[in-house]
Order: sequence, then structure tokens, then C-alpha cells
Amino acid sequence: MRIVTDTHADSGTTRRLLIVSYHFPPAETVGARRPAALAAFAHQHGWDVRVLTAIGADQGGERTPLPEAQVIRALPAPRIPRPTSTAAAPTDGGSAGRTPPLRRLRAGVNRALVRAGLEVLVPDAQVNWIRPAVRAFRQAADGWRPDVVLVSGPPFSGFLVAASIARRLRVPWVADYRDLWSVGNEYWVRSAPRRAVDERLERRVLRSVTTCVTVSEPLAETVRRTFGVDTRVVMNGIDRRPVPAESAHAGPLGDGRGRATLTLAHTGYVYPGRRDPGPLLDAIALLGPDAARVHVVFAGVDHGIVRAAVERAGVADSVTLLGQVSQEKSWRVQADADALVLLMWNDPRDAGTVTGKIFDYLQARRPILLLGYEGGVAAKLLRDRGAGVVHNEPAMIAAQLREWLDVKERTGRLPVVPATATDGLFREDQLGPYLQILREAADGKARRRQPI
Repeated sequence: MRIVTDTHADSGTTRRLLIVSYHFPPAETVGARRPAALAAFAHQHGWDVRVLTAIGADQGGERTPLPEAQVIRALPAPRIPRPTSTAAAPTDGGSAGRTPPLRRLRAGVNRALVRAGLEVLVPDAQVNWIRPAVRAFRQAADGWRPDVVLVSGPPFSGFLVAASIARRLRVPWVADYRDLWSVGNEYWVRSAPRRAVDERLERRVLRSVTTCVTVSEPLAETVRRTFGVDTRVVMNGIDRRPVPAESAHAGPLGDGRGRATLTLAHTGYVYPGRRDPGPLLDAIALLGPDAARVHVVFAGVDHGIVRAAVERAGVADSVTLLGQVSQEKSWRVQADADALVLLMWNDPRDAGTVTGKIFDYLQARRPILLLGYEGGVAAKLLRDRGAGVVHNEPAMIAAQLREWLDVKERTGRLPVVPATATDGLFREDQLGPYLQILREAADGKARRRQPI
């Protein structure tokens, strides 16, 4: 790869970028991927990049995209105890049977503790990182001064860190919203008083911001309309990785009676009350005897939601719960499936959500079944790219499953999604414009305020 050095036109010095991100490699969390990709891309293009993060060098197995000397790792203090998840399914590949009462009770207590914490910790449960992060940067900078500060959230405690550093150094800062904060984020369930507190804090923090960035135009318009801040769109993208070779699809799989079976997979987090697997499982129940020919694998934390839906639908023999798995295992599960299930919220308030999982799914090139808002950005992306279908009613989902079963029976496999579906959606396609946004901010050319 040819590296193009990006320098100031007037002075010839390399631009300096500080990225503030609570999540960063070696953590394997989804929240670490966008800031890590930006750090790597800017570094490759000649920027002098530093990263300030809460993740220790031993907290995961993902490769760090920068030399370790350029990463400032500040651990939160004091440590705030987090409830331990007891709702994840066993990782032995067992089927979804009934949940023991004690496990259900523990899961309920954990959810109650999480909700209570979200109410009292402002701006979020990572508030104990703000002071250590600012202090660690001051101690580690040793005269190094960024031309622009970029912060990626959530968590939004990082916004306070970035605003504080930018104010002390009198440099511009850019706020990257992977999800929204006080307005337009219905996944974060809060009381009305708490939401009002968050909005006042967000409004105060954004008074000094230069530019905001988010992942879709509906979300960007929400920020512009609410806070009057210049807001741009940079989608997430497909992270290039080795694509597993074809394995499970060379010929029809049997159900013990010579008939082909259909394997679906869902990987990732299941949000309580927002991303509901119930319609899919009810659809499988509608298949009657053919339900034995459909198998769904769920890999990821689900807080007992999937297990409860399985019990209600009575389709335990058609479902396997793997619980939380590594990123590599998640990709293998996707590659081994006939089709992939994308659970989103079937509500207009979710129109602007573009989950990062959709890009993993697109690289797997398996047909995607989206349960979610038909008028949303994600649904349009799948339809425009010929990458999947959108259904929410069990009867319609059951009809789609029967159609796929018929194709699998006749041909031995479902057609893969065309390679053209990924054109322009790789991470580097999105990060070129992102660097331009940062150049404008660093050079004082960005518009700050928009009319409300």
C-alpha cells in the first residue's frame, strides 16, 4: 500500500490527531472497531496519531492498529462494579430448553441493577474514566499537542474528556456519534427527568464542538435540528478480513429423512424490548412438520430474551444458543449459515439506525432476513443492494422460509449475495471523506453552528 503523507499546506508539518475512545483494541467489542479503523487509516496516510482509551493492553485479543507507544491507556478509577451476565446461554452448542427459575431471577436482578445505574450515573456508567483520562493525557503528552481531537461515543463520558482536553489546549474537537445520546436514542431506556438532564449536559458540551459526525442522515438531522451543530455522515463500513471458504453448502443437508434443511444465524446483542426474535420463532412454529427442517443459531448476549421466545413458540428443537462468542467464531457462524437474521426495531424511531452488524453480514454474502422498520435506512440498503428481504409478520416470514427451503431442496444451497452488493461499502471508502472532515476542523475551515 502506498502511504500518502498529509501535511499542512502552509507549514509542511504533519497533522496531529488525538482520538479519544473508551473502546479500542485489543478489546474485541463492536465499539472499538470504528475508532480503530480511523486510527489505522489516518496513520497510514501520514497523520501523527495518538489514542486515549480505557482499555488495557491485555484486555482482549484484537490487534492494536498503532504502535503501543502511541496509545495512552488510562484505567477508570474508582472501579464501579458491574452486574455479571447470567442470562447468556451455555456455550456448548446445546439447544434452547427451559430456563431454570434461579437463572431467570438473577437475570431480572441484573437488568434492574443496570437500569438503576443508568439513572444515577451521569452521563453514563463510565463517568469514573473522565478524570483519569484527562490526567493520563496531560502526563503522557510530553509536549505533544494535537491539531484536532476526535472522540467516538458511546460511552459519552468520552465527550467530556475530549471537550476538556480541547479547551485546555485551545484546539478544535469533533464528536463522533456511533449512536445518539440524549435525543434519538430509544435503546437507552431512561426516565423523563434523567433524559432532560442528559439533554442539558449534551447541549452544554456541544457548545464548543467544531463538527459532529454520525452514521446516517436521519441521525445527523436529529443532531442538527436539536443542537444547531454542523453534522456530517460517515457510515460504518466493511472491515476487510479473510472470508472463510465455502463449507456447509456444497450439497443439501438432511433432516434424517433425506430432506434438505435450512440454517439461519443471528450474531450479536439482542436488545430487550427493541430487537425481538419472537416473529421469527413464531414463523418457524407455523411451518408445522417442516419446522424440523429449519435451524436457527443465536450467537451473542441475549439476556434470556431468545430463550423466553423459544419457550413461548415451542420450537426448542429448532434453536441453538451459543451465548457470547469471539469475533472469529461469529464470522464462522455467519459463513456456515444459509441465511442471516438481522434483528432491528420495527418502529419509525429506528429509521436512522444502521447497525455495524449489517456490514459483517454483507461481507459474509449470505441472504439477509431483516426484522425491523421497512422504511429505515438499513432496509433500504438491503433492498437497493439486492442483499436481503424485510419481513415482520410471522406468516410472511414463514412464506420466505418455505421459499428458501424449496430452493435448498432443488439446488443444494441458497444463491450468495452478488459481490457488487459491497461496492463502495468497505471501511476505506468511508474513511477518506472522514479525514477530509478532520482536515477542515484542524485548519479552521469547518462550520460550527447551524440555524436551529
